[in-house]
Amino acid sequence: MQAPTQTVPLELAGAEEENNTSELGFGESLQRIVRFDLQSEGNHVLAVSVNYNETAHDSEDGPSSRTRTFRKLYQFIAAPCLSVRTKVSEFPAQEQKNVKRPQTTKPLSFALEAQLENMADGPITLERVAFSPKQSFSTTSINWDMSWPNTEKMGCPFLMPRDVTQVAFLIKQQSGGKQTTAQAETTKDGRIILGQLTIRWRTSMGDPGFLTTGWLSTRKRS
Repeated sequence: MQAPTQTVPLELAGAEEENNTSELGFGESLQRIVRFDLQSEGNHVLAVSVNYNETAHDSEDGPSSRTRTFRKLYQFIAAPCLSVRTKVSEFPAQEQKNVKRPQTTKPLSFALEAQLENMADGPITLERVAFSPKQSFSTTSINWDMSWPNTEKMGCPFLMPRDVTQVAFLIKQQSGGKQTTAQAETTKDGRIILGQLTIRWRTSMGDPGFLTTGWLSTRKRS
């Protein structure tokens, strides 16, 4: 498989023999499967080479064998199946009234909102949307997978082409001790790194898909 960023040799799945060879009679067929995770957009080329021995019985000296080879190229363009747009909002710090404590750094709290749009040609079902925070943060999902008292659990969102759904997470800085908070990791330009969003879905044909965003960050309020 020749992808935009790399060329990867693929192994055949479903081969019964260890040496990947089979003997075919007249009218018989052979099927093998290759699997490759599409991780980059753009042009892809799958090159398939087949080597086989052909036996001829029309010779006066008996059956004769000759080796033949053919090669086929399958070209396709990989496009994104899901579009993700994110927004991070910081909650204002709240102080407890009538409580005298040494002045410390207040924990940071954020709301992460993400709009997910189905860019595929067919419907998809979202199976899992999770946020993996940095070590200094904890997260709470407020989506269909959370439990509500006295209510039935919601089903996974089903998106037709160009349908959009929204998910959200609460992100809170963890406590690093009795009077301190865990140190948040920042970028060179001072942005706070929160974590990554991971999304898994399945097409109407049952094919799985997954996507992991880059590191999501935000600027702290002045």
